[in-house]
Amino acid sequence: MLLVYIVGICVLVASIATVIHLYVRKRTSEGVRSNTHNDVTAAVYATFGVLYAVILGLLVSHGQSRRDVVDSSSVREASLLVDIAQAAQAFGSANSDTLRRACIRYAEHVAEKEWNVDISSDPQAHHVHFDFIWNLVRNVEPTDLREQAIYASMLGTLQTLSLERAQRIAAAGDHMSPFLKVVLLIGAAVTVLFLWFFGMQDHRMHLTYTWLVTLMLGLVLVLIFALDNPMQQGIGVSPEAYHQAAQTLKALSTN
Repeated sequence: MLLVYIVGICVLVASIATVIHLYVRKRTSEGVRSNTHNDVTAAVYATFGVLYAVILGLLVSHGQSRRDVVDSSSVREASLLVDIAQAAQAFGSANSDTLRRACIRYAEHVAEKEWNVDISSDPQAHHVHFDFIWNLVRNVEPTDLREQAIYASMLGTLQTLSLERAQRIAAAGDHMSPFLKVVLLIGAAVTVLFLWFFGMQDHRMHLTYTWLVTLMLGLVLVLIFALDNPMQQGIGVSPEAYHQAAQTLKALSTN
């Protein structure tokens, strides 16, 4: 449904641009005559067109890379939560049960509250559950060599989890600046306007060409803006890994 909505918006924008093109052509004294590209216009259009296309390609690649980082980090982070709770079972039922419940609260908090929220606005509120897990692990006192080895492994797992969390947050928060968004929109507008004055001699073919170019630009811009938030509901990465981790952690109490 969301994909249909996005395509519909792009088709509407392309149609509006084409209608405006037709209106401007009819309102001018002799009509806006579509001329074929001469050497100067071809060089200018090719240079700036390629530059704009490269910028769009780099932004799509960067957005997809961020999405991949969030996806992989979230899966590993959720898996490490289960590993910590499993290792905690070596330190008695009281410690293991407390740590298991803390891991469940953390997984549910990330999936239900932290996901798709700007953490930088209130970082302390979103770190409280993770800090609590650290406090519980620090308070564990191993009594023999076996527990010491498991404790050292659990600390390493928790440090890795901390790294994965930091990578996820950093990738999700690396948004495009408003200035760059304005530049992209202006570039798309200039590209479409250029087509109004230079192109095919056949008017109907020229309108069709303008419509198709506007549609493609709209789809690419929508893709770039969607990838700017890799955790956006319906488009970005799903927090399903944390829901599954929470279910696994709850099942540990029955084992």
